[in-house]
Formats: sequence, C-alpha cells, structure tokens
Amino acid sequence: MAEVQCALCEAKACTGDIGRTPSFCPRRNAGEALERAEEIRSTDPEVQKIASVAKSIEQEGYRVWPRVRELIEFSKRMGLKKIGIAFCVGLKEETAQLVKILKSHGFEVSSVACTVNGGCNPVGQAMVLNQLKTELNVIMGLCMGHDVLFTKFSEAPVTTLVVKDRVTCHNPGAPLINRYWRDTFLKAEKK
Repeated sequence: MAEVQCALCEAKACTGDIGRTPSFCPRRNAGEALERAEEIRSTDPEVQKIASVAKSIEQEGYRVWPRVRELIEFSKRMGLKKIGIAFCVGLKEETAQLVKILKSHGFEVSSVACTVNGGCNPVGQAMVLNQLKTELNVIMGLCMGHDVLFTKFSEAPVTTLVVKDRVTCHNPGAPLINRYWRDTFLKAEKK
C-alpha cells in the first residue's frame, strides 16, 4: 500500500464519492484493512459499546465538558468500577487531585508512579495495574516512549488525560497552533 496522507488531503470525500478521492486515499488502497476494521466494528460487542458511549459523550459534551468530565462520564456509561492511573512523579499533585475527583464519583482508583520499583518503569506500572484488574487505565504525563510501553503492556484499555510537555505547560498541541513554534520547526527541517 502506498503512503497514506489523509492529513494533507483536500478532496474531503471520505464519506462521499470514492471517485473524488486522491490516489493515496486508504479507501482506494487499504481494502483488506478497512474490511477487517468494519468486520470488527460490526461484530465485536466491546467495540460497539465503546463506540456508542464515545458518540454519546461527544454529542453531549462537545465544547462543553473538559476532558476530566468526559473521563467520568465515559467510565460511568461503560459501567466501569476500577480505574488505574499511570503517572509521572512530576505530576503527582495533579494525579492526587484526579484520584480525589474520581473517588468522589464512586470509582475505585489505583495510581502507580513511574518510579515504581526504583526507576522509570512503565512496564512495571502496567503490570501492577494488570494485577489489580483495572478496567480502564489513564496516563498522566508519562514521558515520550514510556507512554508507548505502558500502553503496549496494559491489559485494560488506555486513555491519556495529560501528555507531558514541560515547555508548553503540558499542551503539546501548542507548537502546531502557534506560528512561532511551527515556523521554528519547519525551518529546522529545511536545513
């Protein structure tokens, strides 16, 4: 399959006429993958439930609820009881607040620091939460790569609440929005 570049597409024909889609469109080139995705989406009850709950959260909370509220609503509507939090010790204070908030909504919450077992250990964080049989795990500011490892080894589904970015006060989208940052990165690429 050729390189896919949906982010650069100007045809905006994802749900329309396939004839209008550019040659790199996955609708033209990823038939097997998309067929398998559709099969999973239409037959897997867990996928159907998550998709349905996610849609209800988007419909009710779009541009109204902060992500913490979305997490609470999603967890309640999914019928979850046990939430795990894998956090960076640099966000311990914020994680303590999240634990209090989630507990106040009736959830059983377990939080595991990145330094579990004496050093940065995202695999250890996942294993501890796996042992506790959490039903949803939340990432709070794990380092780049550590979040990947945690997600890889977590048995429960994972969502991210905070992405660590010490430069932008944990707002990693800022360099994509702010022209100064964006231009700095684009110029660095050209050298």
